[in-house]
Amino acid sequence: MATGKDKYVCFDPMNSAAKIYGLTPGEYNRAPEHLREKMNGNLRALSVNTSGGRIRFNTDSEKLSLHMDLTDLPGLSHMPASGSSGLDIFVGSGKNMTYAATRQPQCNRKRLKEEVTLSKGEKTVTIYLPLYNGVKALKIGIENGTRLNAPTPYTFEKPVVFYGSSITQGGCACRTSNSYCALAARYFDSDFTNLGFSGNAKGEPYMAEYIAGLEMSCFVLDYDHNAPDAENLRKTHLPFLQTILKAQPELPVIIMSKPDTNFSSTDNERRDIVKASYLAVKDKHPKVQFIDGGTLFGSDFRESCTVDGCHPNDLGFYRMAKAVIPALEKALGL
Repeated sequence: MATGKDKYVCFDPMNSAAKIYGLTPGEYNRAPEHLREKMNGNLRALSVNTSGGRIRFNTDSEKLSLHMDLTDLPGLSHMPASGSSGLDIFVGSGKNMTYAATRQPQCNRKRLKEEVTLSKGEKTVTIYLPLYNGVKALKIGIENGTRLNAPTPYTFEKPVVFYGSSITQGGCACRTSNSYCALAARYFDSDFTNLGFSGNAKGEPYMAEYIAGLEMSCFVLDYDHNAPDAENLRKTHLPFLQTILKAQPELPVIIMSKPDTNFSSTDNERRDIVKASYLAVKDKHPKVQFIDGGTLFGSDFRESCTVDGCHPNDLGFYRMAKAVIPALEKALGL
């Protein structure tokens, strides 16, 4: 606890009035322990990546002190540390939520220690956690003598759940709030859960069963890129979807095929497999929608939407979010 001479009073988000969204309660992990026990080693390692995790609280402090220890060095060659391992800070709530700052560690450091200046008066603060790194420890400081309160609730507290590939996880956004999942959720002032696992979410039955038990406002199914080949996608995609809908037949679901800058005959075959899942369930489940991944990057400057022909940059994620927003608007009954 701070004394009167200290500039900041630090708190642990796990044990405070702050609320943590998008992660397993009590852990900086996207999967609960019982699910991790079923995962292979790669999936377990990726579950530590805090993509979609947010710290949210209200305060009248005009400055923040951020102390974060990471599980790994920022080390992706095609993604900046600000996105893979940094923090994005926003102020306000609803349509008044505005960007305040980004802070990231140095590339050879697992530790971040920074200050951020905020607006005056009582406000909601939202901090987006790293997309491709894990949080070992996090302490947040507010100015001595200021208040820490529970956050203003989201307009949609029931989360949108995304399941998919490295693109879903957020590779390769330059900031932690710029994945298409985060952009679309912020547009609606909605909570969300990111279950994108780079190269490893492959439509496993146990994952479908886990997701089927989640409370959510909408489910986005987006793992086309991770299926090893078209035949694997054909075997897994419809059963995965049916598991979700059997448990929650009235759940709005958005099915997406993968975005790429150029499409081969194999890519088109995969898109047709994903669309076939939609066609198989749409009559019985009219709240299911399909988005052709070939439309996600638009038509002009498609080649400028990725860092490597596959993983979106911020332009690519913005265009993906713009394409997903109308479907989410329908799903949320707006």
